[in-house]
Amino acid sequence: MPDNLEWLEGWYQRQCDGAWEHTEGIRLESLRRPGWRLTINLEGTTAQNAAPNRLSLDTSGEEWIDCSICAERFEGAGDPRRLEQIIGIFRKWVDGPRQMNL
Repeated sequence: MPDNLEWLEGWYQRQCDGAWEHTEGIRLESLRRPGWRLTINLEGTTAQNAAPNRLSLDTSGEEWIDCSICAERFEGAGDPRRLEQIIGIFRKWVDGPRQMNL
C-alpha cells in the first residue's frame, strides 16, 4: 500500500482532466505560524461528494492540526511535523476506512 504522499500523487494524477489542475487543483503553502496549509478543490473530482467533516486538535502551542471538508473543498493545516498526517486525513475521508488504516 502506498504511503500518503504516493497516494496523493496518484489521486492528483487521476483527477487531471486538462482543466481541473489548471484552476485550483491542489495548493500547498507555508503559514506565518510555523506550519502547513493544504487546500484541495474537490469540485469536478471523484471526491466532490465527500461528506462534510472536521477534525481539530491542539495538544500544545506547538502541536496542532485542523482539517475540514466543506463546500467541495478540503482544507488542512497543522504544525511543521503534520503534513503527512494532513494528507492521511484527506485520504481517509475521500477513500474511506475500507481502503486504509491510519
